[in-house]
Amino acid sequence: MDNIYKIILEETLAGYWDCYLQEDKVILSAAFKAMFGYQDHELPNTTDTWAKLIVPEDMPRMDECLKGHYDSHGEKPFNIDVRYTHKNGSIVWINSTGRVIEWNGDIPIRMVGRHIDITEQKNTEQTLEISEETFRNAFEYSPIGVVLVSTAGKFMKVNKSICDMLGYTERELISKTFQEITHPEDLEADLSLLQKTLNNQIQTYNLEKRYIKKDGNVIWVLLYVALVRDKAGEPLYFVSQIKDITERKKAENKLRESERRWIFASEGSGGGIWDLDLRNNTIFHSKQCLSMIGLDEHEFSNEPGQWTRRVHPDDRERYVADVRAYINGETDIYTNQHRVLCKDGTYKWILDRGKVIEYDENNKPARIIGTHVDITDQKQQEQHLRETLDVASSQNARLLNFAYIVSHNLRTHASNFKMIMDVLADPVTSNEERQELSGHLTKVSEQLNDTIANLNEVVSIQTNVDIQTSELDLLSYFNRAIELLGNEISLWHVHIDNQIPADCTLTYSPAYLESIVHNLVSNAIKYRSAIEHPKITIRYFNENNRQGFTIADNGIGIDLEKNGNDLFGMYKTFNGNRDAKGMGLFITKNQVEALGGKIEVESKLGKGTTFKVYLT
Repeated sequence: MDNIYKIILEETLAGYWDCYLQEDKVILSAAFKAMFGYQDHELPNTTDTWAKLIVPEDMPRMDECLKGHYDSHGEKPFNIDVRYTHKNGSIVWINSTGRVIEWNGDIPIRMVGRHIDITEQKNTEQTLEISEETFRNAFEYSPIGVVLVSTAGKFMKVNKSICDMLGYTERELISKTFQEITHPEDLEADLSLLQKTLNNQIQTYNLEKRYIKKDGNVIWVLLYVALVRDKAGEPLYFVSQIKDITERKKAENKLRESERRWIFASEGSGGGIWDLDLRNNTIFHSKQCLSMIGLDEHEFSNEPGQWTRRVHPDDRERYVADVRAYINGETDIYTNQHRVLCKDGTYKWILDRGKVIEYDENNKPARIIGTHVDITDQKQQEQHLRETLDVASSQNARLLNFAYIVSHNLRTHASNFKMIMDVLADPVTSNEERQELSGHLTKVSEQLNDTIANLNEVVSIQTNVDIQTSELDLLSYFNRAIELLGNEISLWHVHIDNQIPADCTLTYSPAYLESIVHNLVSNAIKYRSAIEHPKITIRYFNENNRQGFTIADNGIGIDLEKNGNDLFGMYKTFNGNRDAKGMGLFITKNQVEALGGKIEVESKLGKGTTFKVYLT
């Protein structure tokens, strides 16, 4: 029977050993020695041989494990991972298990066991630890505040940016709820949106709100919130991204205050005065009115139309229409903002207001008096504010992209890890299968590491108006997406015809390209035909110096007449798929257009869909 067990161990590539503890005698199998690069005859069968192979730093752990097994009379198992030195000098990780099978009272006489090479598994574990550390760094060192919040509102995890923003230490902030630091006037709106998210009425939400800092000061933030659910759809926690917009809010308030001052100044001083006499068809402009545009009184006659000719061509039509509408009684007040040509060739913005003060015998306007106010500075401030708001809107869109990429891309990696680890944990899985799965783990961890690196780039994009790009190999991104989706492709027997040439390179954002390709390929699989063998064809094109690709499938198709206008809309779904979030195509379109590209679609119900993506 012993020989049968030994044969089984040898066939499964596990080295066995048989040690007589009270004498210097140990039987080391040929497979045991081969693990370390030795022929059977090269190593004597002694305990000293075994001891010399173990890395010295690991010997104390080995001795302690053996002692625990002896002292417990075999109740405490002998099972330990230890490093050995290979003949070529490399390190081999070994899982060693054994049991004392003969005793003389409490004295162990004979012990047997086996060795299994777990080097590749250990290397994979180390790689995963590095990937996890990279992700933690992406969270911790994000330039915006990132927090994990329980469904009850308690802070679970916070990064340095939010602590600096609010003036709390990490420990202090984790002891609080978001309700405690939210401005009372903003709390109801936040709680209402949070409850809608928990009720699955909305998937995410964002709003501008105020926080109360530790020192009592109030700051304005742009808050984006997404809910993470478990596989059963139950809420786990919220992921919130928080950006300080206090300065933007101050600018808005300053602009509103500026507008009030201009109105007060206009009403109080009248600014420049004009007086239109409709009976005599003449107009008077005061000295202050003309000095605004650099003219003296003698340089401007009382003939109507001179001011109109100086109005900027782009504003003239609206200016004339507003005046006529007021004179004709179509509007109750006259007010208009337009640019006027100054003597020095520049343009100034003028706030123009007027009121009828006399009517003729037919109750028609006979005289209108009005004011001109120079609002050039105000317009410049408005332009600056619009630019500030554009930056904020762009950053908000990128926050949405970041959450989407995290949700979609990392979810694929997590699913792959879970599937592989479930199989590894299954006791019926053979050692050969474990070896193969260990290799898959390594590949998945490498792909996860690449994705996290791209996420780091997305984080930097959120604080930079200019999206960072680099020269990319288009084929490699499709190969990566196909590999990540390999389980679904295999499950549904999808035929992928990837015709992207091997030498195709273009300049693009790595994170955006990965997200665009992954989303379109996964959609083609998700909406496959139920009656035809699924097929996806991928091609590259270069039309008029615009590069891109097409993804064509023979799936269920889309009714473009019915849904074409909403196809790329947020939260729009069309095919009754309960897993559909209505975000994929919305995000894809935004990512494509962010770098000046565009996306087109052709589709027929039951015939399939073709997406054409212009990346450049």
